[in-house]
Amino acid sequence: MIHPDRPPAATPSPEGFVSLVGAGPGHPDLLTVRGLRRIEAADVILPDALLHPGFAQLFPAGALVIPAGKRCGRPSTPQEQIHDLMIHHAREGARVVRLKNGDPLTFGRGHEEAQALAAAGVPFEIVPGVSALQAGAAAAGLSLTHRGLTDEVRILEGHHLLDRPRDWTDLAAPGPTLVLFMATRALPGIAQRLLAAGAPPELPVVLVEDASGPGETVTRSNLAFAAAGRLQPQTEGPGIVYLGPAAGLRSIPHAYPELPLTASPLSRPERLPRAAGGRRTDR
Repeated sequence: MIHPDRPPAATPSPEGFVSLVGAGPGHPDLLTVRGLRRIEAADVILPDALLHPGFAQLFPAGALVIPAGKRCGRPSTPQEQIHDLMIHHAREGARVVRLKNGDPLTFGRGHEEAQALAAAGVPFEIVPGVSALQAGAAAAGLSLTHRGLTDEVRILEGHHLLDRPRDWTDLAAPGPTLVLFMATRALPGIAQRLLAAGAPPELPVVLVEDASGPGETVTRSNLAFAAAGRLQPQTEGPGIVYLGPAAGLRSIPHAYPELPLTASPLSRPERLPRAAGGRRTDR
């Protein structure tokens, strides 16, 4: 892998170069500076599904943009085809950006794509992004850890959690904050398993949808309501679930000021669309 502090030269090499860039959880102003640099220098961009529409303003006018999104239960670009697109355009000498929601290495198949590039002999880098793990917590104003309450966070993929062997008694033990990605459909079954394993019915549960995006919603509930199927998603956007004592802490309400991208060699001066204010719900 090419060291990220030594990006490809302004003129593409015959081999080209691929940057696996984490786009962050939603709004483009959560993109890293390095990610922005790579996008603005790209010849080819392969964006994920569900990217905020404001990202289009960051794409260079001459860049070839090929949608390469994956969505559960919906038409998606096959993973092998994504690999082939990255490899093909890099071998043509292009600077390729594979723009991935969140962080490439957190439920983003970034390692699979890196393996494919390495096997093909294509030089690449991984540019980390802000994960929905942090963005959802910030949207809800909840703590992942809290002094004297919990010092442990467990991150789980919820879509297949019920289908795999799991020590549910361990998951139901008091203390840790459980963070479930892709769990909105499986949440009632997961909550029922946790209750059966000894978790308290009043255990706080927070569902955050479309964190930092235009449809952001935050719904607070408890394990008993979730097990009864009364904690349902309010949007079609991606959701993340937080369970545990720390998730029940109420924060001081905070604002989301709109800040323009500054005029600098790293970015354009125009403003990005503002994410609409989210809803807050208790259930």
